Amino acid sequence: MGQAYEPYQSTSASRATGASESEETVRKLKQKAEDVADKVSAEGAKALKSAGESVDSAVSATKRFVQEQPLLALGAVAAFACAVGALWKMAPARRNNEDLLQRLSDYVEPGYRALKRRI
Repeated sequence: MGQAYEPYQSTSASRATGASESEETVRKLKQKAEDVADKVSAEGAKALKSAGESVDSAVSATKRFVQEQPLLALGAVAAFACAVGALWKMAPARRNNEDLLQRLSDYVEPGYRALKRRI
């Protein structure tokens, strides 16, 4: 009976050791994840601050340009609006699915008939 008890003790001891090792591994992984989250948060804050500064400088430069040369600014906006409008008008009109299927059928049908004649 003493022999049967020893393997049980060694098995339970190895399980306890394995459990403590896995707990230590989980703790280390959790710590690494927290460190990475802190770094990402800090970098995100830096990027947000930099983006805010860039927007502020762009807005101030635009204000200064509009105040110094208002007619040129209006002309640039009008030219941009005309270009966008022209591109919008040049875009093909949306077609419904039935029209698309009909065009596809018209394209595929001659090749299908020729293939059918060969077979």
